[in-house]
Amino acid sequence: MSLNKNIMRVSRMNSKIQRTSLQSEIIRYIQNYIQENGLKPGDRLPSQEKLIEMMGVSRTSLREAMKTLEARNVLEAKNGKGIYVGSQEVNNLLRLIDFAKEKELLLDTLEVRKILEREILRMVIHSVTQEELEELGAITRVLMAKFRRGEQQTAEDKKFHYTIYRLSHNQVMYQLILSISGVMDKFWEFPLNMEDPFLESLPLHEELYNAICEKNVKKAQTINERLLDAVYRDIRNQR
Repeated sequence: MSLNKNIMRVSRMNSKIQRTSLQSEIIRYIQNYIQENGLKPGDRLPSQEKLIEMMGVSRTSLREAMKTLEARNVLEAKNGKGIYVGSQEVNNLLRLIDFAKEKELLLDTLEVRKILEREILRMVIHSVTQEELEELGAITRVLMAKFRRGEQQTAEDKKFHYTIYRLSHNQVMYQLILSISGVMDKFWEFPLNMEDPFLESLPLHEELYNAICEKNVKKAQTINERLLDAVYRDIRNQR
């Protein structure tokens, strides 16, 4: 298979890549190149120098994107021989694009959550009953017990947050949260390539519950912002 012929077939892709979301754009570019040229596992891609020229990106940016693709067996770099399509099915590259887009979407949603949850906590603390505190406390205890035992606590984590939203007793705010729940649910589904995801944020759930019990609005808001900032860092640092 001729590389020169391959390059000609993607001539329409030769405009410089936008600098925003650079890694996802490079992944998208490589996906399009492979698909449009019908490359199969074992087929060779252009050299790094040629890809840099085609995309108008730095060598460092290209290498970072290639590390992501290599980690998932989409690409294989052979020393002294070049870059090849890996063993993973080419169509699965779409999953990587979705991963990159989803990551950006989750980070944007976290910013929205910080705004909404600040007001939600104020509403909860001003109206929460003792019975409701006991309900939230039971959820918190199960969540923290599972966390300390190293068990999966996704369901309890999700239930903790949605219970707080409901306890605002504000239907407009609650429906607003539900309107973006499809995106928010991805926080509990997002694939984190780390041994202990959310290790920093999970202990803060107990602190947040205690602040709500103390009816301390400012303290609860501060803890919640720390919690969301920790989640933000975990997601942002994924490759």
